[in-house]
Amino acid sequence: MNNNPFYYILTFPTTAAVMEAEAYIKKYFLITIMPIPHEISAGCGLAIRFMNSITEENAITEFCRLSPCRGTLYKMHTRKMNGCHLIEKIL
Repeated sequence: MNNNPFYYILTFPTTAAVMEAEAYIKKYFLITIMPIPHEISAGCGLAIRFMNSITEENAITEFCRLSPCRGTLYKMHTRKMNGCHLIEKIL
C-alpha cells in the first residue's frame, strides 16, 4: 500500500505532447502515464505521474521549470477531503 501523502502530475493539452514528454522525462525520472484526475478539467485526458515525488520533490520542480516540456505541474494529495483530492498548481 502506498502511504505517500502526495505526488506530482504533469498535464499537457494534447496526447502527442504527453507522449513526447514521456519519452524525454523517463530518461531522468521514474514516471507513468495516468488519466487526468477529475479535479483537473484540462488537457487531453492523460497526465504524467512522477512515481518518486517524495524523495525527488525539489528535483521534479526544478526539472519542470527548466525542461523543454511545457506542461502544467500539479501536486496532488492522496487523501480526499469532501470526496475530492486537494490539488495545488505548481507551474
